[in-house]
Amino acid sequence: MKFRRPRYLGWILTAVIVTGAIIFALLPRPVAVEQVTVQRQRVETTVEADAIVRARDRFVVAMPATGVLERLRVEPGDSVFAGQIIGTIIPPELDARQRSEARARVGSINAASAEILQRLASLSPLIEQARRRTDRLDRLEQSGAVSREQSENARDAYEQLRREADALRERMRSTEFEAKAVQAVLAGRPGQRVPVLAPASGVVLRCFERSERTVLAGTPIVEIGDTSRAEVVIDVLSVDAVRIRPGMSVTLDGWGGGESVRATVRRVEPAASTRVSSLGIEEQRVNVIADVTDRPARLGDGYRVEACIIVERFDNALCIPLGALLRQTDQWYVLVVDDGIIRRRHVTLGARSALMTVVLSGLSEGDRIVQHPSESLREGERVE
Repeated sequence: MKFRRPRYLGWILTAVIVTGAIIFALLPRPVAVEQVTVQRQRVETTVEADAIVRARDRFVVAMPATGVLERLRVEPGDSVFAGQIIGTIIPPELDARQRSEARARVGSINAASAEILQRLASLSPLIEQARRRTDRLDRLEQSGAVSREQSENARDAYEQLRREADALRERMRSTEFEAKAVQAVLAGRPGQRVPVLAPASGVVLRCFERSERTVLAGTPIVEIGDTSRAEVVIDVLSVDAVRIRPGMSVTLDGWGGGESVRATVRRVEPAASTRVSSLGIEEQRVNVIADVTDRPARLGDGYRVEACIIVERFDNALCIPLGALLRQTDQWYVLVVDDGIIRRRHVTLGARSALMTVVLSGLSEGDRIVQHPSESLREGERVE
């Protein structure tokens, strides 16, 4: 039996193929999206601001009385020791008024010395209390009763109080040298050279007067600092300063050395000052003082750095990128990919960093969410 091909088979096949192509083209296709996995990691909440590095123990040597200052014997960068002669002055013959002013200056120096002694006396019980607290928390840390961070914060507070007491003692020595200089001027004869002594060991940071000339009493001559102990002054907004506490860690970058420098917050100054920003807006700024713990030799006095203060740290928190968040009225939500289908899920957020945020509820570890979702995405839509 001979098979006969239908007369319109070619047209039928063509119509079926064209119809199938049209139907396939009209079928909804999965949308390509960028997906990320919800996972646990460390999140740090930070405050970033510009800062200036400076020598912590710094002393300004001033003219004890009006006279001729001879050319200084030191230059910036020279190392000096306490009691070293850094210059000489030739005091003029003092009249009654000048002698009275010099005696008043001696009285002022003695009053400053008494104030330093009072501060040292008030620091002594605080240092002893901080030492006992450090020992107690060290024992509790060994037994697992407190975290290591609490023990380290107590130890840092103890060390800061000790360093503050050391700085006061150095300042006491400075006032003693200053008082001796004024008394030497009072006891000197016209034309007699009176030596100017370095109040403490350190490095000459600045020479305010270089050439020989007549200089008035109280005029700064030389600034000396201990560059082995540096601190950083961080300029922050007052709304950020309320979250900063002594003992917080600071990372210093952007100083040109290519490495990060660590520091620890020692003090948040109690008063703010009004400053005008580059945009002409008045802002309330607060100075935060931090101690540099591992200062490189190349990081000098007055250098600019970029400070990052770690306000909060979560070591094992459930995190998602900020770019995955969407907002509806007063609620945050994300788009979860469930078997290739978009599902909207509301989330409760915690602390956040520059790139990540902590999720308190609404997601589980391992969930897949859409990163940088498009506004055209809708719930129930298929994605790939």
